[in-house]
This record gives sequence, C-alpha cells and structure tokens, in this order.
Amino acid sequence: MRAVELAARLLLALVFLTAVVGKLRGRAGFDGFVGSVGQFGVPARWASAVARLAVATEAAVVVLLAVPSTVPAGLLLAAGLLGVLTAAIVGTLRRGVRPACRCFGAGDAPIGLRHVARNLVLLSVALLGLLGWAAAGPPPSTPAMLIAVGAAVPLAAVVVRLDDLVALFAPTCLLY
Repeated sequence: MRAVELAARLLLALVFLTAVVGKLRGRAGFDGFVGSVGQFGVPARWASAVARLAVATEAAVVVLLAVPSTVPAGLLLAAGLLGVLTAAIVGTLRRGVRPACRCFGAGDAPIGLRHVARNLVLLSVALLGLLGWAAAGPPPSTPAMLIAVGAAVPLAAVVVRLDDLVALFAPTCLLY
C-alpha cells in the first residue's frame, strides 16, 4: 500500500505544483486567475484575497506532500481543497456561467463537466493515498516505486493538459 501512497503523493504534488507555477509565472497569469475567481461568485472585493488563499493552499499541499511526516495532512488538505473547488465549479455551472478554467494559469477553455470529473478523480486519489498511508506496511520495493512513479508522472501530465486533450478530441468527447 505504500506504493499507492507514493503514487498518490507524487501525482497530487505534481498537479498542485503545476497549478501554483502556472498562476504565479507572470503577473498576467495571476491577474487572469483573480478575474476568474470573481466569475465563480466571489465578490470583487474578496477575489484577490481568495485567489491568494487558493494559491497558498495549493503550495501548502505540495510542501506537506514532500515531507514524509506531514503526508497525511497534505493528503487531507488536498482532498479538502479539491472538494471546495469542485463545489465551486458545480455551483457556477448550475448558475449557467462558464468562466475560463485558470486552474493551471493562463487557460482559456471554459469550465465544464470534465473539470468536475477531473477534480473528483483527484479527490479519490487523495483518499486512496490516505488509505495507503494508513495501511502502513514496509516501504515499497524499488520495482514498486518505479511503477508508482511511472504511473504518477504521465497521469499528472494528462490532468494538467486535460483541456488540450479535450480540444484535440472535441468532436468525439462526451465531457466537453
């Protein structure tokens, strides 16, 4: 089960690290993110503070997942943040609003059901990682670690580039 924990930690850390870097890479990226926060129903006077809190929480997840003694806190924080973000997306979609997904910085694809599905999958990964941590057991063998890394890295790439993949296969994609 430690290999499951390792795969979950790495996948989530890569996804949240990419989100933080994408939003903080330049002033325009962060400003775009702040603007999108307002479109999710956050009052304009709170949009900047909520955006900063979101980025700080994402960064905290990365740090907590990187330190072995704080892994459970990182997995719980990731699950909580993903739950909040998913609820915000669902609420926004129910109001008939589809702002651009700025999850990883300067994206322009409108939010949709694929973002809800993506977040629910990531939430499940966080919970699986927590289960793997709780089950304890010996450290994973080298082959198990290689499999965990070999699964987590490409899956993180798929999560981060999901909008591009959907655009590539849009005519046949049901989650658009």
